[in-house]
Amino acid sequence: MRKPLSFPAHRPARLALIGDRRGSVLVEAAFVMPLLIALLLGIMIYGNWFFTAHNIQQAANDAARAALAGLDATERRALVDQSVAASLSSSNIIAPGSVQISTSQANGYYTVSLSVDGSGSPLFQSSLFPIPDTHIRRDAVVQLPGV
Repeated sequence: MRKPLSFPAHRPARLALIGDRRGSVLVEAAFVMPLLIALLLGIMIYGNWFFTAHNIQQAANDAARAALAGLDATERRALVDQSVAASLSSSNIIAPGSVQISTSQANGYYTVSLSVDGSGSPLFQSSLFPIPDTHIRRDAVVQLPGV
């Protein structure tokens, strides 16, 4: 139990309160807490963006490797579509239907490009922090065997 304030008889109560520091923690917290909350929100927003970009890149890498098993362009595209659907089904952030898939083949190399538009996602909308880009595009290139 805290001891109540006692004021010496020769000192007025007003002067005794000047040296009292019991409420200073609340004042300091009022200044610091908004900054800490803003910092945590920034970490969450940018972390989500990097997590989404990494998942898209990993799905493109997996799809490009899966395309190596195809014998022609139609079979490679089917393998890419299956691989992207399988890669993104485990992700709760990216809906498989929101990813656009494009493929190309030139000079013995096969390219898989995935892009997702996150402008409608509430995780990519922030008025406090600028997001690098709400449209994320990632590519993966593999060399076709025997070429």
